[in-house]
Amino acid sequence: MELLFLSIGLIAVLGDFFIPLILGKKYPKYSSLKDTISTLGTKKSPVKKQLAYWLIILGILLLTFSIGHMFVFLIYTWKEILYILGIIIFGVGCILSGIFEEIPKGSEETLSGKIHGISSGLGFLFLIFNSLWMFFIAENIELKIFNICCFILGFLTFIIFLVSNKRDGLTGLWQRINLATIYLPLILNYIILTF
Repeated sequence: MELLFLSIGLIAVLGDFFIPLILGKKYPKYSSLKDTISTLGTKKSPVKKQLAYWLIILGILLLTFSIGHMFVFLIYTWKEILYILGIIIFGVGCILSGIFEEIPKGSEETLSGKIHGISSGLGFLFLIFNSLWMFFIAENIELKIFNICCFILGFLTFIIFLVSNKRDGLTGLWQRINLATIYLPLILNYIILTF
């Protein structure tokens, strides 16, 4: 059972790196370094439907992965509950991001764009904090320093991601670095807690 949930988590994490890369090749002038993953889902994108489907699937995979976490904790305190809640909120954020498309750069803000941005942003924030909650969880002694480092890096790269569009224009790169800092501890924590 644990291997099944781990496989689901790995499919979600690896898919979130490789599927946007594959879809990006079908979108002329799309740059993985400069453009966010959400850019693939705007009205102008030739792969908007494929990205929408992927984000919904990603959300479902993450929600399933969160169920797997319910079996690995020995006790349930506020830390464990917030940890699982972080995965759930990120998963729901992915589903909403798939349903409500992002607006193209320079376009007027729409309700769909607002819902996409808020659900995506909240999902990222909640998952960033998972490394902090795991730092305090007693069962995970082996990765305490790793988790606090990932929390700091996740928080810093999220801030850089938010301001990068106005500074260096490498928004896509910073988004992917941020994803790496939040996905890597998610998988490693599960492995340590389970095996």
